[in-house]
Amino acid sequence: MLKGLNQEQKAAVEHFGSPLLLLAGAGSGKTKVLTHKIGYLIRDKGIKPHRILAITFTKKAAQEMAGRVERMLAIKPRSVSTFHSFCVRVLREDIAALGRNFDKNFIIYDQTDSKKTVKDILKRLNLDPKETDAAQKTISKAKQAYRGGNIVEYIAALPYPQNQHAEVASAYGRDLEQSNALDYDDLIYYTSHLLVTRPEARGKWQDRYDFFMVDEFQDTNEIQYSLIKLLSARNRSNVFVVGDPFQTIYTWRGAVPENILKFGREFNATEMRLEKNYRSTRKILDVANIVIGKVDRMWADKILTLHTDKVEEGEVEYRGAGDHDAENRRIAEKIIELAKTQSYSDMAVLIRMSFLSRGLESSFMRYGIPYEIVRGLAFYERAEVKDLLCYLRLMSNTRDRAAFDRVVNTPSRGIGKKAVGVIAENFKTDWIQALKDARFSTKQRTNANALINIIMKHGGMVEEKPYTVLMSIIRELNYLEYLKEEYKEDHEDRIENVSELSNVLLSIEKEGKSFSEFMEDSLLASDQDRISQEESVKIMTIHAAKGLEWPVVFLPAMEEGIFPSERSLDSGAELEEERRLFYVACTRAKEGLYLSSADYRMKFGRTSQMLRSRYIGEIMEAISGKE
Repeated sequence: MLKGLNQEQKAAVEHFGSPLLLLAGAGSGKTKVLTHKIGYLIRDKGIKPHRILAITFTKKAAQEMAGRVERMLAIKPRSVSTFHSFCVRVLREDIAALGRNFDKNFIIYDQTDSKKTVKDILKRLNLDPKETDAAQKTISKAKQAYRGGNIVEYIAALPYPQNQHAEVASAYGRDLEQSNALDYDDLIYYTSHLLVTRPEARGKWQDRYDFFMVDEFQDTNEIQYSLIKLLSARNRSNVFVVGDPFQTIYTWRGAVPENILKFGREFNATEMRLEKNYRSTRKILDVANIVIGKVDRMWADKILTLHTDKVEEGEVEYRGAGDHDAENRRIAEKIIELAKTQSYSDMAVLIRMSFLSRGLESSFMRYGIPYEIVRGLAFYERAEVKDLLCYLRLMSNTRDRAAFDRVVNTPSRGIGKKAVGVIAENFKTDWIQALKDARFSTKQRTNANALINIIMKHGGMVEEKPYTVLMSIIRELNYLEYLKEEYKEDHEDRIENVSELSNVLLSIEKEGKSFSEFMEDSLLASDQDRISQEESVKIMTIHAAKGLEWPVVFLPAMEEGIFPSERSLDSGAELEEERRLFYVACTRAKEGLYLSSADYRMKFGRTSQMLRSRYIGEIMEAISGKE
């Protein structure tokens, strides 16, 4: 288990008998330590694989960790998962213990479903639908700050204007419960609530595991931290967390870097460090160390100084350009030059703001550079894919309000919003019964009955035969003709998306996976899980790139107001996060790091002069190349 580990890595793997906080710098081999630690616990300490709970943040990271352990021990660890996947597992077993109107077949609402539900509630309460995003944010933050009490009361006690969303939160909770649905935040919120309020369930899950491991601990929020405390209460000495406070870039969605400090105090944890970097060349690390050396002094004793044994210096270059078009041309020309000896897949352009992708796309198309933008509308959020999945969702769960609202008039059946309101008045147990009970015109009744027949005909098959059901409803709805009529300009692309969905469901059906399992996997996937393996330059935001690496990384638009962002300039805390974000961006590069900026940029049709980012000034001595 210790083969191939350096001295610090070995010490972390062999540590046993007390809580351990491992501060692991970028590229220092933390995944290697985590997987060897699992192997060590199983082989040398006799802990059963299923009694080790290892939690990380993305499905990609969990699969990588589980795969390494399986290759090492020929044992498939079944308790390596993301926070959300673990909570789904808990709730599938024990959600009934909450005494609410949920059952184990609950569905998970994605952001689109959740946003639509909140917007509909605002309209129903005669409130401004423009408040949708603000209300969603308030409800989400309240769940993340769970203290064991009532969420609605918590929001009502907040200062204005957040407290105005208490009534919305109450209606939102009722609507989701009526639909037997949970949103992303609910997965962790209800798991925590279950463990806090139900001693029998708490004891059951505390007894299920002997050892607890948490990756990317700096990204945990308040409720995730408290969940780890709850689960490990009977085995407090067997908790191992890995993190780097200088890679905290998600405070805007609730991450609390201070959890690292709190863990050290509350668990009386031993602290170890990994500072040897195996990813980047010396010059790249010099840049990273300069940038992170200027963080807030409260973190001074936690600063990790990265070093490497690599003899080659690597290439770090900064180039200024007249305007954004010239900058994008330079990036494209450099990629063409590098592509003579490297693969396009070895390169990534990491952007601070998504609007920057447009100019890059234009430039790459002009130069014939294959690229992939890792962002934007995910496959499962495209209208035609969402339509068909909602039909299958409603067959699987006839209480699903979001699915019902989407399919009831798609394709058009003459059942508009007013008619849907009439149907909602008849809702008691499920939407199909409400549809049967609603009073309609003769034409509407004929169309409603056709929908009822489709749902009822296939409902019993959808879990085991999702592909078979999909193909049947495409034919019965004449859905491809509908796409041709509804989306004349791009109907061919949309039909191809339907074809791809059928391919996915055919694969699921052949594997013997249920439709619910498929939906769970796709909904809990991150942007990283959607990256293709095609030969192409990847364009993505820096946030989406965390945890990834490439031989060559480009960082464009290194300008004040873009990086660091305009919003952060008046906030010390946000400027600190921008600095950490730049550090994360630099340490994605293995061999080449190319920074650039533009002197002028177009804003609302006018030319604006840009100032070079402060980070460039800080690192100029460590950079090769001319301005």
